[in-house]
Amino acid sequence: MRFVVLNGSPRETNSFTFQSFRYIQNNFPMHEYIVHHIGRKIKKVQRDQEYFESILKDIKAADGVIWLYPVYIQLVPAQLKRFIELVFEYNKQNYFKGKNVTCISTSGKFYDHLAHYYIQAISEDFGMNYTRGYSAEMMELLKKDERKRLRKFFLQFISQCEKKIATARFYSPLTFSYPVYNPSNIKRQQKMKNYKVTVVTDVTESDISLNNMITTFVDLMPSEVTIVNLNEVDIKGGCLGCLNCAADNICFYPDEHMTIFKQIITADALVYAFKTKDRYFSSRLKTYLDRAFFNGHRPVFLGQQQAYLVSGPLRQMPILREALIGMSEVGRANFVGIITDEYNDSKEITTLIQNVINGILWGLEHDKYVGPKTFLGVGGHKIFRDLIYTYQLVFQ
Repeated sequence: MRFVVLNGSPRETNSFTFQSFRYIQNNFPMHEYIVHHIGRKIKKVQRDQEYFESILKDIKAADGVIWLYPVYIQLVPAQLKRFIELVFEYNKQNYFKGKNVTCISTSGKFYDHLAHYYIQAISEDFGMNYTRGYSAEMMELLKKDERKRLRKFFLQFISQCEKKIATARFYSPLTFSYPVYNPSNIKRQQKMKNYKVTVVTDVTESDISLNNMITTFVDLMPSEVTIVNLNEVDIKGGCLGCLNCAADNICFYPDEHMTIFKQIITADALVYAFKTKDRYFSSRLKTYLDRAFFNGHRPVFLGQQQAYLVSGPLRQMPILREALIGMSEVGRANFVGIITDEYNDSKEITTLIQNVINGILWGLEHDKYVGPKTFLGVGGHKIFRDLIYTYQLVFQ
């Protein structure tokens, strides 16, 4: 049988994830494996249409497809996210339709389930038959029982590909039918308070609702607001997983990311404003978050008030909602709320934006209040604590 492997790791063949695939390849040499290093070559995929088409043609001719990736900040790396966006942008979903597909990831088990749910949802959007993926801890290949489990996993996937098994769909197609948010009679508040409020966004001119939500927030907030548009920041590329930053918290990229990040963490209140893209936020925002790995997992958001302005069908995206809440809770910030444009009445959205502002101000005026954590924060913190302890020689 012929399998196409879409490797999302920017470390290419040097990644922990790729070693899991190599183990499969060595144990099932009777099959053909075509590997595309999406994570490492995403810039070529973007600029070279012929190369992009060659990947799609290999997928169309395959008997099975394997998504291969490390888990970066609750999801696949930004580079693989960008590849998925390109498939939608060029309307190439038909190349994937009807194929049996699974995924193999490696991680410290920190929010790996969200990455798997996302890949399943995207695979279903592509019209594929998804088999539950394999989530490996980074050093599992050293364990005999885990190697046996991996072999059995792939045997099952081979069987499903041979029989072309149809699998149950977990996620409904996304729909969005709400009108553009068009606020009226917004009274700009005097900037009487001295809190440092920052909005991080990837908004473009065409994102009318999101632009209006940001403008309303700025007008109603009684403090000056700094807007950081990631489209105007020099970010040369996504995290490469090179660990050059592990010793001294300095990323090797000579760009503006570290400077912007250090400004953002000093904010009293931080608002992420974005438009959903496929079933998450954009790869541009994901690139920014992935690159924050240089921070060395320090709790720099402690006591910060955090909220989200989202344009798109977030109510249909439980994966993304859980990621946003978890990101704030694990970061020890106060999760104030999420406002979307999923309303027919613009006045209702304006009221909700005002309510979020009131919540931010209340938290700041009450000793930087941080609400109690749920499992998302408590469980996430404990997993990460143990992960850092296990790899303390790397994460000094």
